[in-house]
Amino acid sequence: MIELAASFDTQLSSLAPFLFYVIVGAIVFIETGILLGFFLPGDSILFSAGLVAAAHGNINIVILVTIIFLAAFFGDQVGFVIGRVYGRP
Repeated sequence: MIELAASFDTQLSSLAPFLFYVIVGAIVFIETGILLGFFLPGDSILFSAGLVAAAHGNINIVILVTIIFLAAFFGDQVGFVIGRVYGRP
């Protein structure tokens, strides 16, 4: 498990930048909007995404932060609507 966590940034850096943005945005969206977020390591993903963006020039940090912000915002809105329609879990 420790080896997986230690090599996480190298695994993500081999992806194309577009796929990297999509994966990070989807994880943030699922974590904030859907109840499956309890099982996702959101803070670790954000830290690793920042490391990958700093280490590789083909990932733009401004685009990454914008995607993370939008995914968190819309995920929160989806979570609110789910809670409004179905009530508390």
